[in-house]
Amino acid sequence: DPFLLVKSQAEESLAEASNLFESWKRIQQTVSSPKNQELLWTADELNSLIEAIEQDLDDLEEAFQASKTDPSQFNLTAKDMNARRRFLDQSRNTIQNIRNTLANPPKKKYSQNGKSPESSTSYETERQNDNSRFIESQQAQQMMMMQDQDQHLDAMGGTLVNLKEIAGTMNREIDDHVVLLDDLGDHVDRSQSKLKRAMSRVTDILRKEEESKSGYCICCLIIILIILLVLVIVM
Repeated sequence: DPFLLVKSQAEESLAEASNLFESWKRIQQTVSSPKNQELLWTADELNSLIEAIEQDLDDLEEAFQASKTDPSQFNLTAKDMNARRRFLDQSRNTIQNIRNTLANPPKKKYSQNGKSPESSTSYETERQNDNSRFIESQQAQQMMMMQDQDQHLDAMGGTLVNLKEIAGTMNREIDDHVVLLDDLGDHVDRSQSKLKRAMSRVTDILRKEEESKSGYCICCLIIILIILLVLVIVM
């Protein structure tokens, strides 16, 4: 089901966005300037991730609307449709809450001595934990991408094997056709030779017949001429 595939990606991105959002909130509470480089970088990464999630949610919304008209066609029950609707609404609410918080950051919390928690060791520990979770999240995402690439490569390998077999079959068929064409060419050459000999014989026969007819005519004319001479002499 394409919806479930995209939903899985969206859930992973939402989890990553939540971790990044928690890091942003901690950094925002500890830094002294809103233009802090780490704070700005975290906000940029979070906004980019949110935009990607919103695109996935838009695709899921289109798929949901397409299946909404006739869920049975896609083997979906009313429970499935309600779960998908609930997931889309909750995800959009989560994204909207993050956007609202980024647009209107909460006020900083100070300790009783008036100092920011930045100086405390717990802040450093939390910060390191955030970085570790972020790195682990990135590594898990990369592992999933590598697994997907491996699956695509395996599929491509199978396709290439099939193409190789098809090419081999085509090559054998072409060789068979070449042999047939060679045999046909030999038959045509032999037929042409026989036709030439037959034509030559017919020409000889016609020529001989013409020569014999000419001889007969000459003999007839000579006889007639002799008869005429005899008649003239007699008269």
